[in-house]
Amino acid sequence: MLRRFAPALAGLAFALAAPAALAQANKDTVRLAVYQPIPMIDTIYNPHPETSLIANPVFDSLVHFDAVKREYVPLLATSWKRLDAKTYEFRLREGVKFHDGSPFSADDVVYSFDVFMDPKYNFRFKDTRFGWLDKVEKVDDMTVRISSKEAFAPFLDRLIENTPIYPAKIYRALENKSDFGRNPIGTGPYKVISFDPAKGEVVYERNENYTMGAIRRPGSVKNIRLSSIPDQQTQIAKLFSSELDLVYNIEPDMVASLAANPSLKVSVERTVSYTYIQFDTRDRTGIGFFKDKRVREALLKGIDRPALLKAFLPPEQQKDPPQLGMCHTWHIGCAWSVAGPSYDPEGAKKLLAEAGYPNGFELTISSWGPSRRIAEAVAGQFRKIGVNAKVDASTVGVFVQKRADGKIQTQVSLWDNGVAQPDIETTMSFFFMPSSRDAI
Repeated sequence: MLRRFAPALAGLAFALAAPAALAQANKDTVRLAVYQPIPMIDTIYNPHPETSLIANPVFDSLVHFDAVKREYVPLLATSWKRLDAKTYEFRLREGVKFHDGSPFSADDVVYSFDVFMDPKYNFRFKDTRFGWLDKVEKVDDMTVRISSKEAFAPFLDRLIENTPIYPAKIYRALENKSDFGRNPIGTGPYKVISFDPAKGEVVYERNENYTMGAIRRPGSVKNIRLSSIPDQQTQIAKLFSSELDLVYNIEPDMVASLAANPSLKVSVERTVSYTYIQFDTRDRTGIGFFKDKRVREALLKGIDRPALLKAFLPPEQQKDPPQLGMCHTWHIGCAWSVAGPSYDPEGAKKLLAEAGYPNGFELTISSWGPSRRIAEAVAGQFRKIGVNAKVDASTVGVFVQKRADGKIQTQVSLWDNGVAQPDIETTMSFFFMPSSRDAI
Protein backbone atom coordinates (compact mmCIF):
# COMPACT_ATOMS: atom_id res chain seq x y z
CA MET A 1 0.00 0.00 0.00
CA LEU A 2 1.19 3.49 -0.75
CA ARG A 3 2.06 5.57 2.26
CA ARG A 4 3.43 9.07 2.41
CA PHE A 5 5.85 9.43 5.29
CA ALA A 6 6.67 13.12 5.40
CA PRO A 7 4.67 16.14 4.34
CA ALA A 8 5.93 18.19 1.44
CA LEU A 9 9.60 17.92 2.36
CA ALA A 10 9.57 20.41 -0.40
CA GLY A 11 9.86 23.86 1.01
CA LEU A 12 12.45 24.68 -1.58
CA ALA A 13 15.33 26.67 -0.13
CA PHE A 14 16.64 29.16 -2.66
CA ALA A 15 20.06 30.76 -2.22
CA LEU A 16 20.49 33.95 -4.21
CA ALA A 17 23.71 35.94 -4.56
CA ALA A 18 23.13 39.45 -3.22
CA PRO A 19 24.20 41.99 -5.87
CA ALA A 20 26.19 44.09 -3.41
CA ALA A 21 28.51 41.24 -2.52
CA LEU A 22 28.54 38.85 -5.47
CA ALA A 23 27.64 40.85 -8.54
CA GLN A 24 26.09 39.17 -11.53
CA ALA A 25 28.15 39.05 -14.71
CA ASN A 26 25.22 40.67 -16.49
CA LYS A 27 22.38 42.39 -14.65
CA ASP A 28 19.98 41.34 -17.43
CA THR A 29 20.81 37.63 -17.01
CA VAL A 30 20.04 35.12 -14.28
CA ARG A 31 22.13 31.94 -14.21
CA LEU A 32 20.82 28.89 -12.39
CA ALA A 33 21.32 25.13 -12.26
CA VAL A 34 19.20 21.98 -12.18
CA TYR A 35 20.24 18.56 -10.91
CA GLN A 36 19.08 16.16 -13.60
CA PRO A 37 20.25 15.78 -17.25
CA ILE A 38 18.43 17.84 -19.89
CA PRO A 39 17.98 15.62 -22.96
CA MET A 40 15.13 17.74 -24.37
CA ILE A 41 12.83 20.61 -23.48
CA ASP A 42 9.55 18.77 -23.83
CA THR A 43 7.25 17.52 -21.06
CA ILE A 44 5.49 15.15 -23.46
CA TYR A 45 8.49 13.00 -24.35
CA ASN A 46 10.53 13.78 -21.23
CA PRO A 47 7.98 14.19 -18.40
CA HIS A 48 10.44 14.49 -15.51
CA PRO A 49 9.94 17.02 -12.71
CA GLU A 50 12.84 19.29 -13.65
CA THR A 51 11.86 19.14 -17.33
CA SER A 52 8.55 20.68 -16.29
CA LEU A 53 10.50 23.51 -14.69
CA ILE A 54 12.66 23.91 -17.79
CA ALA A 55 9.85 23.75 -20.37
CA ASN A 56 7.22 25.77 -18.51
CA PRO A 57 8.50 29.23 -19.60
CA VAL A 58 8.50 28.22 -23.27
CA PHE A 59 4.96 26.98 -23.75
CA ASP A 60 1.41 28.06 -23.08
CA SER A 61 -1.74 25.97 -22.78
CA LEU A 62 -5.37 26.74 -23.53
CA VAL A 63 -6.26 27.20 -19.87
CA HIS A 64 -4.31 28.62 -16.94
CA PHE A 65 -4.89 28.06 -13.21
CA ASP A 66 -4.67 31.18 -11.08
CA ALA A 67 -3.22 29.76 -7.84
CA VAL A 68 -4.04 32.92 -5.87
CA LYS A 69 -7.68 33.17 -6.93
CA ARG A 70 -7.86 29.36 -7.21
CA GLU A 71 -9.77 29.43 -10.45
CA TYR A 72 -9.31 28.41 -14.09
CA VAL A 73 -8.77 31.37 -16.41
CA PRO A 74 -8.38 31.64 -20.20
CA LEU A 75 -4.86 31.73 -21.67
CA LEU A 76 -4.48 30.67 -25.33
CA ALA A 77 -8.25 30.42 -25.22
CA THR A 78 -10.16 33.62 -24.44
CA SER A 79 -13.35 31.88 -23.40
CA TRP A 80 -15.15 28.56 -23.37
CA LYS A 81 -18.64 27.20 -23.13
CA ARG A 82 -19.95 23.76 -22.33
CA LEU A 83 -22.06 22.34 -25.14
CA ASP A 84 -23.01 19.11 -23.39
CA ALA A 85 -21.75 16.78 -20.66
CA LYS A 86 -18.75 15.72 -22.76
CA THR A 87 -17.96 18.72 -25.00
CA TYR A 88 -16.45 22.18 -24.53
CA GLU A 89 -16.02 24.81 -27.21
CA PHE A 90 -13.04 27.15 -26.91
CA ARG A 91 -12.64 30.53 -28.57
CA LEU A 92 -8.93 31.14 -29.21
CA ARG A 93 -6.93 34.30 -28.61
CA GLU A 94 -6.32 36.51 -31.63
CA GLY A 95 -2.88 37.94 -32.36
CA VAL A 96 -0.76 35.32 -30.56
CA LYS A 97 2.44 34.34 -32.36
CA PHE A 98 4.89 31.51 -31.88
CA HIS A 99 8.51 32.38 -31.16
CA ASP A 100 9.37 31.99 -34.85
CA GLY A 101 6.78 34.63 -35.77
CA SER A 102 4.15 32.26 -37.17
CA PRO A 103 0.54 32.93 -36.10
CA PHE A 104 -1.26 30.73 -33.59
CA SER A 105 -4.58 29.24 -34.73
CA ALA A 106 -6.97 26.32 -34.30
CA ASP A 107 -4.78 24.20 -36.59
CA ASP A 108 -2.03 24.23 -33.96
CA VAL A 109 -4.41 23.13 -31.22
CA VAL A 110 -5.97 20.35 -33.26
CA TYR A 111 -2.67 18.99 -34.54
CA SER A 112 -1.03 19.06 -31.09
CA PHE A 113 -3.88 17.05 -29.60
CA ASP A 114 -4.00 14.72 -32.61
CA VAL A 115 -0.38 13.76 -31.95
CA PHE A 116 -0.96 13.41 -28.20
CA MET A 117 -3.88 11.04 -28.93
CA ASP A 118 -2.53 9.12 -31.94
CA PRO A 119 -1.67 5.48 -31.00
CA LYS A 120 1.36 5.46 -33.30
CA TYR A 121 3.13 8.03 -31.10
CA ASN A 122 4.22 6.49 -27.84
CA PHE A 123 5.39 8.35 -24.74
CA ARG A 124 5.16 8.05 -20.97
CA PHE A 125 1.86 9.08 -19.36
CA LYS A 126 0.07 8.99 -22.75
CA ASP A 127 -2.99 7.18 -21.42
CA THR A 128 -2.89 8.96 -18.06
CA ARG A 129 -2.79 12.43 -19.58
CA PHE A 130 -4.74 11.98 -22.79
CA GLY A 131 -6.67 8.71 -22.55
CA TRP A 132 -9.81 10.60 -21.49
CA LEU A 133 -10.04 12.47 -24.81
CA ASP A 134 -12.40 11.43 -27.60
CA LYS A 135 -11.80 14.02 -30.32
CA VAL A 136 -10.61 17.58 -30.97
CA GLU A 137 -12.24 19.42 -33.87
CA LYS A 138 -11.66 22.69 -35.67
CA VAL A 139 -14.83 24.82 -35.91
CA ASP A 140 -13.10 27.75 -37.62
CA ASP A 141 -9.63 29.31 -37.58
CA MET A 142 -10.02 30.51 -33.99
CA THR A 143 -12.49 28.02 -32.50
CA VAL A 144 -12.05 24.39 -31.43
CA ARG A 145 -14.25 21.79 -29.78
CA ILE A 146 -12.81 19.24 -27.39
CA SER A 147 -14.79 16.16 -26.40
CA SER A 148 -14.15 13.58 -23.69
CA LYS A 149 -15.09 9.90 -23.96
CA GLU A 150 -17.44 10.32 -21.03
CA ALA A 151 -18.46 13.05 -18.60
CA PHE A 152 -15.13 14.04 -17.03
CA ALA A 153 -15.05 16.32 -13.98
CA PRO A 154 -11.38 17.46 -14.27
CA PHE A 155 -11.82 18.44 -17.93
CA LEU A 156 -10.36 21.96 -17.58
CA ASP A 157 -7.68 20.76 -15.18
CA ARG A 158 -6.28 18.53 -17.91
CA LEU A 159 -5.86 21.49 -20.26
CA ILE A 160 -3.32 23.35 -18.12
CA GLU A 161 0.46 22.93 -17.84
CA ASN A 162 0.79 19.36 -19.19
CA THR A 163 -0.96 20.08 -22.50
CA PRO A 164 1.34 22.55 -24.30
CA ILE A 165 0.35 23.77 -27.73
CA TYR A 166 2.99 23.27 -30.44
CA PRO A 167 3.25 24.92 -33.89
CA ALA A 168 1.54 22.51 -36.30
CA LYS A 169 3.66 23.41 -39.33
CA ILE A 170 6.93 22.57 -37.54
CA TYR A 171 5.60 19.63 -35.53
CA ARG A 172 3.96 17.99 -38.55
CA ALA A 173 7.26 17.99 -40.46
CA LEU A 174 9.06 15.95 -37.79
CA GLU A 175 9.19 12.21 -38.40
CA ASN A 176 10.39 11.70 -34.83
CA LYS A 177 8.24 13.95 -32.64
CA SER A 178 10.72 13.76 -29.74
CA ASP A 179 13.12 15.84 -31.88
CA PHE A 180 10.92 18.86 -31.25
CA GLY A 181 12.23 19.18 -27.70
CA ARG A 182 15.75 19.78 -29.02
CA ASN A 183 14.63 22.90 -30.86
CA PRO A 184 11.42 23.91 -29.06
CA ILE A 185 9.17 26.70 -30.26
CA GLY A 186 6.23 27.84 -28.18
CA THR A 187 4.21 30.96 -27.40
CA GLY A 188 5.37 31.37 -23.78
CA PRO A 189 7.06 34.25 -21.95
CA TYR A 190 10.55 32.97 -22.82
CA LYS A 191 12.00 31.52 -26.01
CA VAL A 192 14.97 29.15 -26.28
CA ILE A 193 17.80 30.71 -28.27
CA SER A 194 20.33 27.92 -27.71
CA PHE A 195 20.32 24.40 -26.30
CA ASP A 196 23.23 21.98 -25.93
CA PRO A 197 21.90 18.63 -24.59
CA ALA A 198 25.43 17.20 -24.43
CA LYS A 199 26.48 19.90 -21.97
CA GLY A 200 23.04 20.31 -20.43
CA GLU A 201 22.90 24.04 -21.11
CA VAL A 202 19.90 26.13 -22.13
CA VAL A 203 19.77 29.86 -22.88
CA TYR A 204 16.41 31.62 -22.80
CA GLU A 205 15.51 35.09 -24.00
CA ARG A 206 12.45 37.01 -22.89
CA ASN A 207 9.63 37.03 -25.40
CA GLU A 208 9.14 40.76 -25.87
CA ASN A 209 5.98 40.09 -27.90
CA TYR A 210 4.25 38.13 -25.14
CA THR A 211 0.62 39.31 -25.07
CA MET A 212 -0.73 37.38 -22.08
CA GLY A 213 1.26 39.01 -19.27
CA ALA A 214 -1.91 40.12 -17.51
CA ILE A 215 -2.88 36.44 -17.08
CA ARG A 216 0.43 34.66 -16.75
CA ARG A 217 3.50 36.37 -15.31
CA PRO A 218 5.75 37.65 -18.13
CA GLY A 219 9.54 37.44 -18.06
CA SER A 220 11.09 39.61 -15.34
CA VAL A 221 14.68 39.37 -16.65
CA LYS A 222 15.88 39.50 -20.23
CA ASN A 223 17.91 36.29 -20.28
CA ILE A 224 18.14 33.02 -18.32
CA ARG A 225 21.11 30.66 -18.54
CA LEU A 226 20.41 27.22 -17.17
CA SER A 227 22.93 24.43 -16.59
CA SER A 228 22.67 20.80 -15.51
CA ILE A 229 24.98 20.39 -12.48
CA PRO A 230 24.15 17.19 -10.54
CA ASP A 231 26.34 17.90 -7.51
CA GLN A 232 25.03 20.45 -5.01
CA GLN A 233 28.47 21.27 -3.62
CA THR A 234 29.56 22.19 -7.14
CA GLN A 235 26.49 24.39 -7.53
CA ILE A 236 27.24 26.23 -4.31
CA ALA A 237 30.92 26.64 -5.24
CA LYS A 238 29.80 28.22 -8.52
CA LEU A 239 27.46 30.48 -6.58
CA PHE A 240 30.39 31.78 -4.53
CA SER A 241 32.57 32.18 -7.61
CA SER A 242 29.84 34.26 -9.30
CA GLU A 243 29.22 31.63 -12.00
CA LEU A 244 25.65 31.07 -10.78
CA ASP A 245 23.08 33.47 -9.35
CA LEU A 246 20.52 31.01 -8.04
CA VAL A 247 20.45 27.46 -6.68
CA TYR A 248 17.55 25.57 -5.15
CA ASN A 249 16.65 22.44 -3.19
CA ILE A 250 19.43 23.20 -0.73
CA GLU A 251 20.04 20.51 1.90
CA PRO A 252 18.49 21.68 5.19
CA ASP A 253 21.70 21.20 7.15
CA MET A 254 23.41 23.70 4.84
CA VAL A 255 20.78 26.41 4.93
CA ALA A 256 21.76 27.94 8.29
CA SER A 257 25.41 28.40 7.32
CA LEU A 258 24.45 29.85 3.94
CA ALA A 259 21.94 32.21 5.53
CA ALA A 260 24.68 33.52 7.85
CA ASN A 261 26.74 34.61 4.85
CA PRO A 262 25.99 38.29 4.04
CA SER A 263 26.71 37.61 0.36
CA LEU A 264 23.73 35.31 0.06
CA LYS A 265 20.00 35.51 0.53
CA VAL A 266 18.13 32.34 1.48
CA SER A 267 14.36 32.09 1.19
CA VAL A 268 11.96 29.22 1.86
CA GLU A 269 9.01 28.58 -0.43
CA ARG A 270 6.20 26.12 0.24
CA THR A 271 5.23 23.77 -2.55
CA VAL A 272 2.73 20.96 -2.98
CA SER A 273 5.40 18.38 -3.78
CA TYR A 274 6.00 15.59 -1.30
CA THR A 275 8.23 12.57 -0.72
CA TYR A 276 6.67 9.13 -0.31
CA ILE A 277 7.61 5.51 0.23
CA GLN A 278 6.25 2.61 -1.81
CA PHE A 279 6.73 -1.14 -1.38
CA ASP A 280 6.72 -3.84 -4.05
CA THR A 281 3.44 -5.37 -2.88
CA ARG A 282 2.85 -6.85 -6.35
CA ASP A 283 6.13 -8.74 -5.90
CA ARG A 284 7.45 -7.87 -9.35
CA THR A 285 10.98 -8.24 -7.96
CA GLY A 286 10.25 -11.69 -6.51
CA ILE A 287 11.47 -10.83 -2.99
CA GLY A 288 8.21 -12.11 -1.53
CA PHE A 289 8.05 -10.58 1.93
CA PHE A 290 5.94 -7.53 1.01
CA LYS A 291 3.00 -9.82 0.31
CA ASP A 292 2.64 -9.98 4.09
CA LYS A 293 0.81 -6.94 5.42
CA ARG A 294 2.67 -7.29 8.73
CA VAL A 295 5.98 -6.62 6.99
CA ARG A 296 4.68 -3.46 5.34
CA GLU A 297 3.17 -2.25 8.59
CA ALA A 298 6.40 -3.04 10.46
CA LEU A 299 8.48 -0.90 8.12
CA LEU A 300 6.00 1.97 8.40
CA LYS A 301 6.17 1.71 12.20
CA GLY A 302 9.95 1.90 11.85
CA ILE A 303 9.84 5.33 10.21
CA ASP A 304 10.25 8.22 12.66
CA ARG A 305 8.36 10.93 10.80
CA PRO A 306 8.87 13.68 13.42
CA ALA A 307 12.63 13.09 13.20
CA LEU A 308 12.50 13.36 9.40
CA LEU A 309 10.50 16.57 9.60
CA LYS A 310 13.04 18.07 11.97
CA ALA A 311 15.95 16.96 9.81
CA PHE A 312 14.62 17.89 6.39
CA LEU A 313 12.14 20.72 6.76
CA PRO A 314 13.13 24.29 7.57
CA PRO A 315 11.97 25.63 10.96
CA GLU A 316 9.25 27.67 9.24
CA GLN A 317 7.50 24.47 8.17
CA GLN A 318 8.12 22.05 11.00
CA LYS A 319 4.91 23.01 12.79
CA ASP A 320 2.70 22.81 9.72
CA PRO A 321 -0.19 20.31 10.00
CA PRO A 322 1.05 16.89 8.89
CA GLN A 323 0.05 15.54 5.51
CA LEU A 324 -1.55 12.17 6.16
CA GLY A 325 -2.57 11.06 2.68
CA MET A 326 -1.28 10.87 -0.87
CA CYS A 327 -2.34 14.43 -1.64
CA HIS A 328 -1.86 17.95 -0.36
CA THR A 329 -4.68 19.96 1.22
CA TRP A 330 -4.07 22.59 -1.49
CA HIS A 331 -5.55 20.12 -3.95
CA ILE A 332 -9.18 20.38 -4.95
CA GLY A 333 -10.86 17.30 -3.46
CA CYS A 334 -8.03 16.21 -1.16
CA ALA A 335 -9.16 14.48 2.05
CA TRP A 336 -8.24 11.51 4.22
CA SER A 337 -9.84 9.66 7.10
CA VAL A 338 -7.10 7.24 8.19
CA ALA A 339 -3.55 8.13 9.22
CA GLY A 340 -0.61 5.80 8.72
CA PRO A 341 1.01 3.84 11.57
CA SER A 342 2.77 5.86 14.24
CA TYR A 343 6.46 5.43 15.02
CA ASP A 344 6.84 2.29 17.14
CA PRO A 345 10.20 0.51 16.69
CA GLU A 346 9.46 -2.20 19.24
CA GLY A 347 6.10 -2.86 17.64
CA ALA A 348 7.87 -3.02 14.28
CA LYS A 349 10.29 -5.69 15.54
CA LYS A 350 7.41 -7.69 16.96
CA LEU A 351 5.52 -7.64 13.67
CA LEU A 352 8.62 -8.72 11.74
CA ALA A 353 9.08 -11.65 14.13
CA GLU A 354 5.43 -12.66 13.74
CA ALA A 355 5.85 -12.55 9.96
CA GLY A 356 8.82 -14.93 10.19
CA TYR A 357 11.64 -12.39 10.00
CA PRO A 358 12.97 -12.10 13.58
CA ASN A 359 16.42 -11.24 12.18
CA GLY A 360 15.13 -8.90 9.51
CA PHE A 361 16.15 -9.16 5.85
CA GLU A 362 18.18 -7.42 3.14
CA LEU A 363 16.42 -4.52 1.40
CA THR A 364 17.35 -2.09 -1.37
CA ILE A 365 15.66 1.32 -1.41
CA SER A 366 15.75 2.98 -4.83
CA SER A 367 15.73 6.77 -5.02
CA TRP A 368 16.75 9.72 -7.16
CA GLY A 369 17.54 13.42 -6.95
CA PRO A 370 16.40 15.32 -3.84
CA SER A 371 14.82 12.20 -2.34
CA ARG A 372 18.19 10.50 -1.89
CA ARG A 373 19.01 12.10 1.46
CA ILE A 374 15.59 11.18 2.85
CA ALA A 375 15.97 7.63 1.54
CA GLU A 376 19.30 7.36 3.36
CA ALA A 377 17.68 8.54 6.60
CA VAL A 378 14.88 6.01 6.20
CA ALA A 379 17.41 3.23 5.53
CA GLY A 380 19.12 4.15 8.79
CA GLN A 381 15.81 3.94 10.66
CA PHE A 382 15.08 0.54 9.09
CA ARG A 383 18.44 -0.76 10.26
CA LYS A 384 17.41 0.09 13.82
CA ILE A 385 14.55 -2.43 13.59
CA GLY A 386 16.78 -5.13 12.11
CA VAL A 387 16.24 -4.58 8.38
CA ASN A 388 19.56 -4.26 6.57
CA ALA A 389 18.58 -1.51 4.12
CA LYS A 390 20.82 0.15 1.56
CA VAL A 391 20.11 2.95 -0.90
CA ASP A 392 20.45 2.72 -4.68
CA ALA A 393 20.44 6.34 -5.92
CA SER A 394 20.37 7.17 -9.64
CA THR A 395 19.22 9.79 -12.11
CA VAL A 396 15.48 10.06 -12.56
CA GLY A 397 15.69 8.46 -16.01
CA VAL A 398 17.46 5.36 -14.69
CA PHE A 399 15.09 5.22 -11.73
CA VAL A 400 11.99 5.32 -13.95
CA GLN A 401 13.36 2.57 -16.19
CA LYS A 402 14.06 0.34 -13.19
CA ARG A 403 10.52 0.89 -11.97
CA ALA A 404 9.11 0.07 -15.39
CA ASP A 405 11.20 -3.11 -15.47
CA GLY A 406 9.94 -4.23 -12.04
CA LYS A 407 13.37 -4.03 -10.41
CA ILE A 408 12.56 -1.80 -7.43
CA GLN A 409 11.99 -3.50 -4.07
CA THR A 410 11.16 -0.27 -2.25
CA GLN A 411 11.28 3.30 -3.46
CA VAL A 412 11.55 6.66 -1.73
CA SER A 413 10.62 9.17 -4.39
CA LEU A 414 9.43 12.71 -4.97
CA TRP A 415 6.04 13.48 -6.48
CA ASP A 416 5.70 16.93 -8.02
CA ASN A 417 1.91 16.72 -8.32
CA GLY A 418 2.00 16.81 -12.10
CA VAL A 419 3.57 20.28 -12.00
CA ALA A 420 1.15 21.33 -9.27
CA GLN A 421 -2.04 20.40 -11.09
CA PRO A 422 -4.76 21.65 -8.75
CA ASP A 423 -7.22 18.76 -8.94
CA ILE A 424 -6.69 15.63 -6.85
CA GLU A 425 -7.48 13.48 -9.90
CA THR A 426 -4.01 14.01 -11.41
CA THR A 427 -2.27 12.70 -8.32
CA MET A 428 -4.65 9.81 -7.76
CA SER A 429 -4.42 8.65 -11.38
CA PHE A 430 -0.62 8.81 -11.22
CA PHE A 431 -0.50 6.30 -8.38
CA PHE A 432 -3.57 4.13 -8.83
CA MET A 433 -4.28 3.71 -12.54
CA PRO A 434 -2.78 0.50 -14.01
CA SER A 435 0.92 1.13 -14.61
CA SER A 436 4.35 0.33 -13.17
CA ARG A 437 3.66 2.98 -10.52
CA ASP A 438 0.69 1.08 -9.08
CA ALA A 439 2.19 -1.31 -6.52
CA ILE A 440 -1.09 -2.53 -5.06
